Amino acid sequence: MRYQETGQVHRDFHRTTNGTIAYLREHYGEEVLDESFRRTAREVYKAIHDDLAAGDPEQLVEHWTWFFDREGGEYTLERDGDTIRFTVAVCPAIAYLQERGIAIDPAFCRQTTVINETLAEGTPFEITTEVLGGGRCVQTIRRRP
Repeated sequence: MRYQETGQVHRDFHRTTNGTIAYLREHYGEEVLDESFRRTAREVYKAIHDDLAAGDPEQLVEHWTWFFDREGGEYTLERDGDTIRFTVAVCPAIAYLQERGIAIDPAFCRQTTVINETLAEGTPFEITTEVLGGGRCVQTIRRRP
C-alpha cells in the first residue's frame, strides 16, 4: 500500500485539520471546502482511485484499516459478496478532539463523505458514508449495478 506512513504519530494534526475545515467553511463556504476534499481525493489518493477504476477496492480497505489500527480506532470490517462495510465505532480523530475538549466542526466528517464519493467517480464502485454522530459511521463499498 502506498499510503502507509510509519514513524511517530503526532495526532495533533487532527486539531489542525478540524481548524482548517472550520476556517474554510466559515470564510469561503461549503463548496470551496468540498473542492479541497475532491482535490485531495484526486491528487493525493490517486493510486487508490486508479485501483478502484481497475476494479480493485483493496488498497482503500487497507488504507482505512492501517490508519485506524495505527491510531487505536475501533471498527469492524465485513464482506458480503461485492459489498465491503467498514463500520466505525470509535474514530481516532474524533476521540482525540473530544478528549481535549475541542469543538468538532460540523463539517469534520464531511471530508470522509466527499473523499469517498470522489474516489468512486468513474469506477465500477459506489462508496457511501453514513455519518452516525459521535465519531461513528458506516462506509460501504459496493459494485455498481
